[in-house]
Amino acid sequence: MTRSERLLAIMQLLRARRTPITAASIAAEFGISERTVYRDIVVLIDRGAVIRGEAGVGYLLDQHHFLPPLMFTADEADAIILGLRYASRRGDKGLSAAADNAIAKITGILPDDVARLSRQSGLVVQPELGDIKQAIGLIRGAIRRQRRVVFDYVDERGSSSHRNVLPVAVGFFDNGAMLAAWCNDRQAFRHFRLDRMRAASELDAGFDKPHQWLLAEYHKLEPGMQL
Repeated sequence: MTRSERLLAIMQLLRARRTPITAASIAAEFGISERTVYRDIVVLIDRGAVIRGEAGVGYLLDQHHFLPPLMFTADEADAIILGLRYASRRGDKGLSAAADNAIAKITGILPDDVARLSRQSGLVVQPELGDIKQAIGLIRGAIRRQRRVVFDYVDERGSSSHRNVLPVAVGFFDNGAMLAAWCNDRQAFRHFRLDRMRAASELDAGFDKPHQWLLAEYHKLEPGMQL
């Protein structure tokens, strides 16, 4: 967990409480020292959080003096939550959990009437077809770290080949997901259906071309693909 992630997590912990929590309890929750908790609280206060602290009692967030409620229309809330539900149902384990957490945060701060309409919207997302969640997580991580990925690929004719690629993006479609990548074997951009990839793994070898450059070059060839 990075410091930024920890600061956000501490804020969520404080936001969820109506009674003070001690530095020792926060330290135990996140596996850090009490000294680190003190420093993190100072940073949060500097960023605008009104956190009241008393020796021997603990910290309490003033719920009314931190962030103003986000004002979304019912349509805006539907659009955001539908997108997050898609990530929850179609993403890998990490992306799915993050989407669920985001939905909980957003619905928790919506005005009551908008939150009620969002819960009753009837907008649903079907789960992913096939077991590709692990591949999505592997590719997301490889793109973030700019590492190569290798896998065996079975094409529509049933022919198998081994591929070494620089992953560029993952596109989601109604019937599955597709990897756009620079194929080192073919020296060209290629598309790979995730459900046809076998034994995928991330290599220690990094990209020999920057990811942003690859993405820009891909868009030149496929201007209609919004990846």
